[in-house]
Amino acid sequence: MVLPASRLERVHRFIACRWLPFGFLVLLTGLFWVMERSQYSKSFYLLTVLPALIAAILRPAVLRQLLREPVVLAFLALSAWVLLSLIWTASDDSPGSLAKRPLYVFMLFLSCAVMASQDTRLLPTALRIAAIVASVAAVACLVQFYLQPLPYRRLTGTGGLLNPLLTSHLLGFFCAYWMAAWVTHQERKHWLPFLALIPLAAATLATGSRTPLMALVACMAWLALLTNGRRTVIAVALLGIAGVGLTILLPESILQRGLSYRPQIWQAALEQANGFYWLGHGYGSEFQFRIAEIPRVWSDPHNVQIAVLLELGLVGLALWVLMYGIILWRSLNIREQPGVKVSSCLVIYGLAAGMTEGSNFLSRPNENWFLIWIPLAILIGLSLQQRSRGSA
Repeated sequence: MVLPASRLERVHRFIACRWLPFGFLVLLTGLFWVMERSQYSKSFYLLTVLPALIAAILRPAVLRQLLREPVVLAFLALSAWVLLSLIWTASDDSPGSLAKRPLYVFMLFLSCAVMASQDTRLLPTALRIAAIVASVAAVACLVQFYLQPLPYRRLTGTGGLLNPLLTSHLLGFFCAYWMAAWVTHQERKHWLPFLALIPLAAATLATGSRTPLMALVACMAWLALLTNGRRTVIAVALLGIAGVGLTILLPESILQRGLSYRPQIWQAALEQANGFYWLGHGYGSEFQFRIAEIPRVWSDPHNVQIAVLLELGLVGLALWVLMYGIILWRSLNIREQPGVKVSSCLVIYGLAAGMTEGSNFLSRPNENWFLIWIPLAILIGLSLQQRSRGSA
C-alpha cells in the first residue's frame, strides 16, 4: 500500500523534528548516563542511523544535496581509501566490522543534514540543550569524584565514561561550546555561559589532562580571528589569568609533568611509518611503540594525524588535511551565519586536541567523535543550510 504524500510528509517531519534531534541529544550526552557502552552504540543505530536512512528514502533530495558538499566528497574519498587499505591491513578485526565505521560517520552527517534542511533551529537547539545537560552532568561527575576513596586522584566520570583522558575530550568540547557561545553573543542570557562553564571547567581540570586546556587556547585564537569586540578581549584576558593561576596553584599539573613523553612517542611512531609512507600499514592495524629507558609499551601514537599517516599513509593524510581545509575555508566564508562561529570553534577544539590525543580517528561512536566527527557533522549541516538558502 502506498501512503499518501501528506502522510509521508508528516512522517518525514516527525523524523526530522523529533526522532533525529532526540537521537542527537542522546549521542551528545549519553556517555554521561548510559551505564553500558554497548547500549550507547545501539542507541546511535536506533536513534540516528535508522531514522536518517528512512528520511533519505522519503526525501532523497537531502541526500543529493549532502553529496554535493565538498567536505563530504573529501570524506567519501577518504572512506574509499580506508576500504581499499583493508586489502593489506594486519588488523585482527574482521574487514566487515571495519568497513562499517565510515558508514556510521556518513549517517551522522546525513542526520545533521536532514535536521538542518528541515528547520534552522533544530541543530543549534539540540546542541544547546546537550550543553546544559553536560553542565549538570559535570556537577554529578565532580560529586562522584570527591566522594570516591583515595588514592585515585583523576576524575573519570559517570555512566559509560571509563578513562580520564577520554572524559576530558567530552568535557572540553562543552567548555569550548559555552566559551564560544558567550563570545559570539549566541546566548541572550549572558550569564548562562559563565554559570554552565564553571562545573565543566572544574571537571575538566579534575581529569588531569592538559590536552583540553591547550585546545581551548586554540579555540580562543580562532574566535579572536572571527570576531571583534569587548567579549573577545575579556575572554582572552580571563584565559590568560586562568593559565597563570593554574601554573601557580597547580604546578604539578601544568609544568612538572613535562611533555608526558609525547615527542618520544611521536618519533617512535614515525619510525614505524618508515617504508610505509605512501600507503600506510592499513586501516585498523595495531602498533607498539617503545621508548629507550622506559619499560612501558605504548599502542597509541597520541596524535590523530600521525595515526592517519601510520594506517593510511601520505595518501590518506592528504585526504584528511583536504577534508579539514575545506570545512575551515567554508566556515570562514559563511561565518556570519548564526552558529557557524560556535561550530567552527568546536572543529578547532577537536583539531587542536587531536595533536596530543584521540588517535582512534575512525571508530564506533565514542569520546573521540567529540574531537572529529560531531563538530564536522554540525558544521556540514549548517553549510548545507546556507547553500539551500542561496539557491532558494
